[in-house]
Amino acid sequence: MLISSTLSDAMDRIASRAQDALSAYGTGATPLHNDVVDSTQVPLRASDPLSVVAPTSSYFVTRTAEGAQRYTRDGAFHLDGDALMTADGAHVLGFASGTARGGVPVPLRLDARDVALGRASEVRVESDGSVAYTRTSIDPRSGERQIERVCAGTVALARFPAGTAPMRVDATHAGAPAGVAPHLGTPADGTFAGLATYARDPGNIDLNASLAKLSEAYLAFSALRTAQQARFGSMRTATELVK
Repeated sequence: MLISSTLSDAMDRIASRAQDALSAYGTGATPLHNDVVDSTQVPLRASDPLSVVAPTSSYFVTRTAEGAQRYTRDGAFHLDGDALMTADGAHVLGFASGTARGGVPVPLRLDARDVALGRASEVRVESDGSVAYTRTSIDPRSGERQIERVCAGTVALARFPAGTAPMRVDATHAGAPAGVAPHLGTPADGTFAGLATYARDPGNIDLNASLAKLSEAYLAFSALRTAQQARFGSMRTATELVK
């Protein structure tokens, strides 16, 4: 039996609704459909000092392995060597000087020598976006153990102009619309609020609404399939009568 375009469209609706339901627990996830958005979600506690949540309506700035700049609400960062990375392996961008004024965001890295020598500990992202760690060293002259706080840079935040939404790439990534440049800054700089630390962004997908819409899509598909089967059955009966 051939599948009609109407039935094919119904199957596509099931797939897109299922995608929202499957993404509901993804960190920083946003849905395909606006009718399942839950804007009341609050940050969840996390034990990881590199896991942070961006202020409302703002995004972390990242760079993929292919060099594309992307924006994400997923602040579950980790270290890969000396580089601060997103969960999916993109570089987290920020400002080595600690301020966005006149600067271009670059991949944030700890001091490679500190990492290689094992002198970097207690790495964390602080509420003002500072990527900080504790450097432990031994003074070669006195033999005294020295401990100091080191800031490797500050994570960049992006916000799009009012009425402009970023282009959704997938559940956790977005790109800038053509011809639109986001405002860049840093947490707690006077234009952006600070980060929620030791926290995870639960995303803004309402799971119950997503499942309800998925069920509706299945019911619509079932009804269309039944109607198509009945139509083909009638055609078959008419053909047999003609014979």
